[in-house]
Amino acid sequence: MVIKESHGVRLYVLIGNDIATKSVEETARLVIDGGADVIQLREKTISDSEFISLAREIHDVTAKRGTLLIINDRVNVAKEVNADGVHLGQHDIGISEARDIIGNEKIIGVSTHNIEQARQAQKEGADYIAIGPVYPTSTKINEPPVGLEVVQEVAEKISIPFIVIGAITLENLDEVLKTGATGVAVCSAIISSKDVLSSTKQFRDKLDLFDR
Repeated sequence: MVIKESHGVRLYVLIGNDIATKSVEETARLVIDGGADVIQLREKTISDSEFISLAREIHDVTAKRGTLLIINDRVNVAKEVNADGVHLGQHDIGISEARDIIGNEKIIGVSTHNIEQARQAQKEGADYIAIGPVYPTSTKINEPPVGLEVVQEVAEKISIPFIVIGAITLENLDEVLKTGATGVAVCSAIISSKDVLSSTKQFRDKLDLFDR
């Protein structure tokens, strides 16, 4: 899987119908066209059957375009639609249990909020971690911002790939990348914008420019 390589994923976009300005299906197509490496479907309120139906439609698109599809939280949904992987929170099932369900070839990511959780996720076999929220965000009201210092510590001490999450915008992207982060997870700044395609492209261009 591409995400298991240290520089395989730069732009990771989270999509949920609660804050997207367009339908989930259209949003997914636009962010893929804009250059997203990974789409994470994050639906907290719909039933498993509704989620499966939606995820299957999105997977048809991502599979054709070579974009990874990650399902948030619901391992059973990820398995049912043959998604590329699942993303777990600190209060979801453990990595080993998730691995038993979806198999060794699938990606498992874990949300972490400090270096201890990051180390634990790595020890337990996560393929990547998300560290954050780096800035205050309305989508993570129960988690205080971790700040750039924690991101830099993760960059220095964690060997698996990681993405930085939490109110990342085009304006603060440079300072995030200067910590050593190789990838960012973006939600509102892309899917809540009036022009999803343009916003995605701007993030992609800035990430690619930083590499040069």
